[in-house]
Amino acid sequence: MRLLLVGVWAVFVTLGTGYAVASWKLADPGQDDRPRFEGLRYTSLPTLSVPVLEDGEVKGYVVVRVVYTADAAVLRGLSAGPDPFISDELFRALYSRAETVFGRLVRLDLGAFAEDVRTKVNARMGDEVIQDLLIDGLNYVDLARAGADTAPGLPREETPAAQSEVVQ
Repeated sequence: MRLLLVGVWAVFVTLGTGYAVASWKLADPGQDDRPRFEGLRYTSLPTLSVPVLEDGEVKGYVVVRVVYTADAAVLRGLSAGPDPFISDELFRALYSRAETVFGRLVRLDLGAFAEDVRTKVNARMGDEVIQDLLIDGLNYVDLARAGADTAPGLPREETPAAQSEVVQ
């Protein structure tokens, strides 16, 4: 009988202590008010290729890789991630510039370009979500130089354009 009373007493003490600690934690409002520094989150987007059109034909592609930084706490509070918005704004910005300008040697101000895309994405999302937009790579692939004009069924070495590019 004595052993049974000690066991019941131990169960009540354990339950009472657990209840007291849980109610004390829930009643402490000061803990949630403190700002938590979680740092920036770096996210790399998939490579994006934008066609360059001239006279209704695709002459090449602008290929871009982007990394963006955002506050982890802000990202956690979003219902939708910023990735599709960034990809869309990048595509729109590059497509509007993707004339034959990319075929010529024209310098693109990457700082202004990235800031313009970042500003538009933040405006669309309604908050300062994106802290910085980093251009990881920007290339232009010219289809004429890449061998897109090769006749179907013929090996690349047998076309006149390809023969002029072969270095011996």
